[in-house]
Order: sequence, then C-alpha cells, then structure tokens
Amino acid sequence: MDIVCSKCESSLDSRRIKLGLKECIECSDTQRYSGHVVYPHKTGAYVQPVSQEQSNNLKKLDRRSTGSSRVAKGIFADNSWDRWLNNYYDNIYNKTKPKKPSKKFLKKFSHMKTKTLYQTIVKEFIKHGYHRAVQEVNDLYSKDKISLPQKGKMITNLSSLHMMTSKEKKFFKKLNENQ
Repeated sequence: MDIVCSKCESSLDSRRIKLGLKECIECSDTQRYSGHVVYPHKTGAYVQPVSQEQSNNLKKLDRRSTGSSRVAKGIFADNSWDRWLNNYYDNIYNKTKPKKPSKKFLKKFSHMKTKTLYQTIVKEFIKHGYHRAVQEVNDLYSKDKISLPQKGKMITNLSSLHMMTSKEKKFFKKLNENQ
C-alpha cells in the first residue's frame, strides 16, 4: 500500500511515514533545523539545534559567528565611513568661522583674595573650631565667593591646623592675637 502526500498526492518516503508525517518535503511548512555553535568557555564548544530564524538572531549576537550570514554593523552597515569622509571634505573646503563669545554670557568673577580668605577662616577656626571653619569655607564656595582651588587650599590648611598639638595651637593663637 502506497501512502501519498495530503497536499500534492505524490508518494511519501517510508522514513517520513515512520515519523508520522503526512506531507512530502516540498509541501511541508516546517523549517529545516539549523545548528548554532555555543562556546561556554574558551575551547569547549557544542552545537545547539535551533530554528533558522533563531539561528539568524543568534548570529547577530555572537561575536564568534563566521561566514556571510553574520549581519554587518558599524561602519559597513550604515556607510558611516562614506558619511565621515564627506563630512571631512566639507570641513576642509568650507571652513567655518570661529564663534565669538557673546558678551551677555561672560561672567566676571569677584573671588576673595587668598590673604583675606586665610585671615577670615583662621579667625573662625580660633573662635569656633575646625568644623565651623570648614562650614564657613563651604558656604563661601557655594556662594561663589571663592574658587575651587582656594577652597581646596583652605581645607588643607585647616586640616593641618586641626592636627596641631594643644601647645602648638596655643602658640598659634598668641601669634594671631599679636597681629
């Protein structure tokens, strides 16, 4: 008894009949399986059977994918090299004039002089202590009265004053009282 395809009525192969398939290879809508090589570590690869669609998606992601089926990205895919080259030639032959800064955006800084700042902060340190002096430096910086380098130098000076022994601090206070 000869079994035929349910769509085109051609005779079926005996191997397809044993698998329980009722359509011939040409009429079947099932896609052929593809193999994807998976590298869990440097040298030990194994083949994973996947559908053709999944295989194409995995080849886009896999950095070890080879062959022409891998989708190009970067310079080759979007012709960015050509765009870059055209932009380069445009910039060479059509030089833009340098922009002049607008006067309305120029801000004049009026920071305190370092000597005045030092005197103010040392007085604060002598009267109220280290933490209050640091807070004063931070307040002056947040109000844009001093620059960042000035703030850094003052914090360094304050930390060195804070690290002095009690005898050194007394001597330092006497020196500042005399001035």
